[in-house]
Amino acid sequence: MRARYSDFPQLQSYRLTYAICTVTRMTSNTREVVRNQLLIDALGGPIDLNAVDRRVKHDNPAAPPVEVQNETLDAIREWVSDELFRIGAPVGKSQRFEAWHHSLDHSLHKISHVYVKHYGDPEKWMFSAWLSLTGKGELLARSLEEKDIDGYRPKAT
Repeated sequence: MRARYSDFPQLQSYRLTYAICTVTRMTSNTREVVRNQLLIDALGGPIDLNAVDRRVKHDNPAAPPVEVQNETLDAIREWVSDELFRIGAPVGKSQRFEAWHHSLDHSLHKISHVYVKHYGDPEKWMFSAWLSLTGKGELLARSLEEKDIDGYRPKAT
């Protein structure tokens, strides 16, 4: 059983957890599709929080903002816990990715504070956190990319 962001009420001071939602949570299959798309995207370099939010919205268009936010945060928790991504941000003039050295709970609280509180003003949160592939994530991403490429190759008859 994996812990979800919503399992830690002490970290949800800025989450909209009490809203009534009519859309059910994303299925694990939908989350896997989003994860796989983002893994392949991240082969080109770290991806920002906006990319995750955009993919979650795209694959669950009927979800209200609170569900998109919760799913985005839960998904990030899962992917980082599974050691597919690291959380961090670009630093210095070179804008080189640097992983945060906080606990996952602290990092998600930091993201949640900006992301949920300022959701209506994306410029305040879009680039507040980034995800970079780990070695394990890169291996999975490359295998997914190869599988996608194989899907376009003509079948031998």
